[in-house]
Amino acid sequence: MMASLLAVALGGAIGASIRFGVNQLMLNVFHAPLFWGTLLVNVLGCFLMGLTYHYLLTHGGLSEATKLFVTVGLLGALTTWSTFSMETVLMIQNDQLAKAITYTVVTTFCCFTAFWLGVRS
Repeated sequence: MMASLLAVALGGAIGASIRFGVNQLMLNVFHAPLFWGTLLVNVLGCFLMGLTYHYLLTHGGLSEATKLFVTVGLLGALTTWSTFSMETVLMIQNDQLAKAITYTVVTTFCCFTAFWLGVRS
């Protein structure tokens, strides 16, 4: 139990740090709104989760702690559906309904497609 908890915690710290770094890159280097960084990490995270899922189904052999490190910790903290939800609601509250709908459709389509591509790889 303790090894699993530590694996998730370490993976989560790394995943959250990567997400933060991507968001800072998008804001400070590309001067893009925050939601572009969120979209990027969601799509990347879903693709990587698909690859991981496929690998675990076809190869196995990884320890439970390693599986938890990658899936629940690293990728769980990297992908940011909660942030996505907050940003969408804020767009709606700011009378940006078309932007919120477009963001929701693009994010959902890209993330499910990335997961599917990961599984198929």
